[in-house]
Amino acid sequence: MGKKVAYNVILNLLIIFSVIVGVKAYQLGNYFVPILCVASFSLSLFYKLKLMKDVRKEMKEKAEANLKNKNNPSKKK
Repeated sequence: MGKKVAYNVILNLLIIFSVIVGVKAYQLGNYFVPILCVASFSLSLFYKLKLMKDVRKEMKEKAEANLKNKNNPSKKK
């Protein structure tokens, strides 16, 4: 889970920096760098949404497993 948190933080930073750099480059009259930043933004957003979907699925599976364990307690005594 720690790897997913670190990956999420890196994606958030990449999204923020791509927007900032893209806007600043556009204001300076450069059009190639903003296109690269848009590509970076879109890929980062895609992987962020994919990561969120995977985390949601993993948490759902863990919750179902916990409910199953609570409903069927082991009979060790």
